[in-house]
Amino acid sequence: MSIAPIGAGVTPLPPISPSSSTQATAGTGKVDFAAGLEQVQKLTDTADQLGAQVATGQLDNIAVFMAASAKANLAMELTASVRNRAVEAYQEIMRMQV
Repeated sequence: MSIAPIGAGVTPLPPISPSSSTQATAGTGKVDFAAGLEQVQKLTDTADQLGAQVATGQLDNIAVFMAASAKANLAMELTASVRNRAVEAYQEIMRMQV
C-alpha cells in the first residue's frame, strides 16, 4: 500500500498578476482604487462559485475553495482597512481649523 504525498491531489490556483491599471504609475505612487475594487469583487465571485461547486459535489478538492476563500477574505479586509484609513484622514482634515 503506497501513501501519496499530501500535495499530490492539490492543484494550485494560477497566480493573479496585477493588471496595468492596478499597478502604481511610474514614480507617482498612484493606484487606481476602482480597479482594485473590481479585483476584490472578482476574487469574491470566484470564492462564491467554488463554494457552490463544493456544496453541490462538482468540486472534490476543498483546498482550492479554502485558498480562494482565504484570498478573497484577505482582499476584503485590506479594502476595508484602506477605506477606514481614508475616512479617518478625511475626518481629521475636516476637524482642522482654517
